[in-house]
Amino acid sequence: MEVKDEEYVYPVEALEALEDRDEEELVHEQKIALENLTRHTKVKDLETLQELNEELSEIESLKQKHIYKLLEVVPQHESTVRAVFSKERVKLEDSEVEDILDICHSVETG
Repeated sequence: MEVKDEEYVYPVEALEALEDRDEEELVHEQKIALENLTRHTKVKDLETLQELNEELSEIESLKQKHIYKLLEVVPQHESTVRAVFSKERVKLEDSEVEDILDICHSVETG
């Protein structure tokens, strides 16, 4: 399979796109993605995700890919934030980790 275009989407958007398709049409990887998104999507309100995106965008060291990963996980603990960035070349300051947690704590997950 050739990747022709890449774009970041909110987890709930990916979930909805997969749910809209007939399950028999889904390839194996899409079925796994659907199962994971169904189980792990924390925030299902698109407006809330957009607000979180705007707030996280104010943290200078975060790139879009980092923000979308954080929106997927919506970390509630420092260790989770650090885990998200464990394979990245970004070194977050303690104050940035606190800012991320403050933003993520501002929304109810579930």
